Amino acid sequence: MNQSNRTDKPSTKTSAAEVAARGTLISIILRIASFLLSQFTVRFVSASALGKASIPLELLLGTSLFVGREGFRLALTKEVSEHNSTVNDDVGDREYDENERNKKQSNMKQKQGMHTRQKIVNVSWLSIPTGAVLSIAALIMHLHSCKYLSLPKTDAATSDDLARLNAFDYKIAGMLFCLASFIESLAEPLIIRCLQEMDVATKAKAEGVALLCKAASCFGVLYITATFWFQNLVVDFMHPTTIDYGLDLKMKGDRDASNNNFAVTAFGVSQLVYAMVYTAIIYWRGMLAAGGIRWPKCIQAPIHNPYQNSSKSRIVSSVFQNLDMKTLRLVIIFTLQGILKHGLTEADKIVLSALAGSYDQGVYALAASYGGLAARLLLQPMEENARLLFSRQGALVAQHLETMPSDSVEQKTIKKTTNGEGNNTCTEKSSLASTHVKEMEDSYCFLLRAVLYIGLLFASIASNYTSILLRILAGARWGLNAEASATLSAFCVYTAFLAINGTTEAFVYGVARSGKDVGALGVIHALIGGVFATLAPPLVRLRGAVGLVLTNCICMALRSMYSLFYASRYFSVTGKLNKARSGILTSRMMLHIFPHPFVLVLFFSSYLVTRASNNHFYNDHTATGANWMLHALRHISVGVLCVIIVMSAALRFDKELQLTLLRLAKNKSS
Repeated sequence: MNQSNRTDKPSTKTSAAEVAARGTLISIILRIASFLLSQFTVRFVSASALGKASIPLELLLGTSLFVGREGFRLALTKEVSEHNSTVNDDVGDREYDENERNKKQSNMKQKQGMHTRQKIVNVSWLSIPTGAVLSIAALIMHLHSCKYLSLPKTDAATSDDLARLNAFDYKIAGMLFCLASFIESLAEPLIIRCLQEMDVATKAKAEGVALLCKAASCFGVLYITATFWFQNLVVDFMHPTTIDYGLDLKMKGDRDASNNNFAVTAFGVSQLVYAMVYTAIIYWRGMLAAGGIRWPKCIQAPIHNPYQNSSKSRIVSSVFQNLDMKTLRLVIIFTLQGILKHGLTEADKIVLSALAGSYDQGVYALAASYGGLAARLLLQPMEENARLLFSRQGALVAQHLETMPSDSVEQKTIKKTTNGEGNNTCTEKSSLASTHVKEMEDSYCFLLRAVLYIGLLFASIASNYTSILLRILAGARWGLNAEASATLSAFCVYTAFLAINGTTEAFVYGVARSGKDVGALGVIHALIGGVFATLAPPLVRLRGAVGLVLTNCICMALRSMYSLFYASRYFSVTGKLNKARSGILTSRMMLHIFPHPFVLVLFFSSYLVTRASNNHFYNDHTATGANWMLHALRHISVGVLCVIIVMSAALRFDKELQLTLLRLAKNKSS
């Protein structure tokens, strides 16, 4: 973990953004390398195996991890931002305290500060037992679902045995996923420390190395489980009386790697490898950090009540004594709200797990893996780092608001003009708070516009190149599949909605300081979940997988609308600190967020041009061999030209984007 003087924290928008940008860049590079390695596994598994590993088991793993850590991350990163600001002020005023106050009182204050920090650390370690409980619950649910797996009723014994092998494969894989969930939760207290210290590089490196090991191990296990001797070994273990079954079954499989009967187990092993490598790297970096790992400690009670004889009372007193209850309440609130958010985010997997077969799940999973590539490589790291940036900036604004007098805005303005030097401090604090609000507004609008450029590129241009992508990465079987291509194109459009929603909700989570705000967001998510449940079934019946993606687009648009409303209200209220600046209203925010109208026209024109190119150069020439590559290159050249024109216009009309890119280039060269 990066170590620096705790007073040397990002004080400006530029320095904080640069820290976030470095972590984002490292994460993107490592994830791209992992994605390239994982493409070797696509040709080794069938659609059914891919569907089982990517939909129900990933849903089980993701739910256990998300519910167990999201509340802790949101609450603890928020609390440490506010606490660090107070600590830095105390360090700056230490000489004054020693001269003007009693030394005993200063020591007690320092001791109380140490106790508060340790209480927050103790709360962070509660994420481990929480993760253990959720992993056990996930394991129980998985084993219970395995009892109701349907086996085909056929006269052929080999077909029935094959179904049992697949059921056994799925059962073992699920157990490995649950074990991986528990092991990964062991690193959560140290991950929280990384987030508190803005050490995104350590987290990104650990994730990147673990992803590389995951991809390599999955490929290796798939190769091993596809061999004859492994098939015979497992079959002999399950059916000792049928020695030749494995050979017969594999011969009937026509030596096709996609007939691997233990492909889902390979995904489970690779997930376990990911968790072990990820956790080991985090603990290794934690031990190398200054001060080592911050373990949980028991804080001795300053006052002992001799009349407190009840064991129950002592336990309750110990809980209050060793945990920061304000932070713990925030953890519970954020966790409950996160359950609703996760249910809405993973609603497509829930629907597919309940209504679709493993083959349909595999088709959707393949399209989702490529369609969500931009979200995983670009948007997710940007969302996480934006949330850290907004949390820091929001803590600074909240700190200055709390230190200002409790007078109304109008009274403060009158005092500034009548009381002279006596109110210079109030004037300076008001001006400083307004400066932080302005910086946050500028960061918010710029980041939204940046992610919107990415989303529009995917929606307008990349959506017309999905057939070529599938043919290159997954082979002609998938490249010529019209349904898979259409689903992947829908995911490209969905990327634009994900881009807006991720950053807008990162702002809400970063600046929300009360349970009321978080609760309101939870209510909105619940209502939108009802919208999804209403729209998904008819749209899926009408358009299939494309209908499911369309439902997600509608829900993401609704979530983004509320987050934009929250941001406009926040800036409107805090902006009143300066009477000359009344805040950015929703209509004005739209002008700052969206690209120049001419650039938007170019995006729309690029969609029409690339779609016509797709029909003329590629779809009308479905020949195999070298011919399709020639037509694909012609189609790709049209898309590259459109990207150059659009981004050139964006740089021409977006001055802030020009300055940011120049500043990053100068920092890199220096």
